[in-house]
Formats: sequence, structure tokens, C-alpha cells
Amino acid sequence: MSTSENLALVGMSGVGKSHWGKRLEGRGWQRFDCDTEIAKLGAMVDLDGKSSPVHAIGAWMGMPWSEGYRARETRYLTLERDVTLQAIELAKKSQAPLVIDCTGSVIYLGKEVLEALRSAAHVVHIEAPPSLHRTLLQRYTRKPKPIVWKDAFRPQPGETNDQALARCYPKLL
Repeated sequence: MSTSENLALVGMSGVGKSHWGKRLEGRGWQRFDCDTEIAKLGAMVDLDGKSSPVHAIGAWMGMPWSEGYRARETRYLTLERDVTLQAIELAKKSQAPLVIDCTGSVIYLGKEVLEALRSAAHVVHIEAPPSLHRTLLQRYTRKPKPIVWKDAFRPQPGETNDQALARCYPKLL
């Protein structure tokens, strides 16, 4: 399979990567859903069918001020790296066009992994327009998805966690 026939969808959580991945799947593409594979690999969440894997992982990770968040963020990135490397290998061997539905934090996996992803698939960045930022923040606070903050969440003196979230979240977008 040539690289140009495979796609890797990247962008912030909630911008439509899974939507477009599912649409392509409906048109005969093979789809690799990184969120679902991370949940399976990590066995860190109960996939009981009550919530999607991405929301179950988001609940497990918690908010950036939650106790233990940094350790869970690190564990998540380790699992994400493993899953992304699996997707890259699948893209190299796939007989059908493959769409890799990447996570929003794929950008943190390092230059080597990102270069391998680019060599296995055409990378398509889906960006959220500024008009959608408030809606995405509301969705995230209502039903968290896994988000790797690294050092992007920095409350200012006197600011509540919710205020800091509202100020910092758009920077991730």
C-alpha cells in the first residue's frame, strides 16, 4: 500500500477526526481507532458499553488538577506511542486504504514517531475554527475526553480551576 493511499487524521480532541474516519470506513477504508486501541491495551478503563472508549479514558485521566493526573498522563502517552506504532505497521502492510484516527495528543509522541507516521500515511490536520472553541470547552468539561496538557494548564494567582481551564483550553486548540 502506498503512503498516499493511507490517511492519518490529527487534531485536537473533539474536532471531528473520528467522524471523518467513520465516514471513510463506510466507504470501504479500513479504520484504526487509536482511542479504542489504547483503552484495550491499557485495560485501565471498563469498556462496559455505557460510554465510549474515549470518554471512559477521559474519566480515568481526570482533569489537569486531579491528584495523580500527571502519572496517568504519562501512562497514557506510553500506551498511545505503542498504539500509534501498531497503526504505522498496519498502514505499511494493509492491502486496503487505511485511515488512522489519531488522538489529539499524537503531537507529543516525539519526532521519530511523527516521522514514521508521515512515512506511512498522508497526515491530515483537522483544525477547530475559533468559533467552535467555546463549544469544545463546554463538551470537554461536561464529558471529559483524554487530553494531554503537559505544561499548558497553568492557573494564575487567584484563578479557580474552572477559570484556568476556560483560559488555557483554547490555547491547546
